[in-house]
Amino acid sequence: MLSDDSIVAIVTAVIGSGGLGGLTGWFSQHLARRRTAITREDLKPIEGKLDRDFEHFHALDEQMRDIKLIVLRQCLFARPRDQNAFTSALESGEEYLRMGGNGVGHIRLDQLKREYEIRDRLDDWNPKHEVMPE
Repeated sequence: MLSDDSIVAIVTAVIGSGGLGGLTGWFSQHLARRRTAITREDLKPIEGKLDRDFEHFHALDEQMRDIKLIVLRQCLFARPRDQNAFTSALESGEEYLRMGGNGVGHIRLDQLKREYEIRDRLDDWNPKHEVMPE
């Protein structure tokens, strides 16, 4: 039979190994987490790439805005051939001005609105018929 000292030694060994195993496990997890932790220094190259990409996309946005203004201007100044084309030109003109289009666009839009009202009243959408007073 085991003596009291033997029992104490066994219990101490079991508890100690369990505690030491837990401490060892925690310590190894802590080291692994620390190895995979990302520092600010690690993020600097990524931040630089993001800044460069942001500037690139900002330039592309400006180019897209310019292209959209050009297309809207072309729609605004094209001669409408039917009621749908008139409506499209009016919508393009409103968008063109909203985006900051120039004063000539204001004049053309006013002209289109007057002509649309006259053609709507007369129900004459034939572009060969002049309806605007000179």
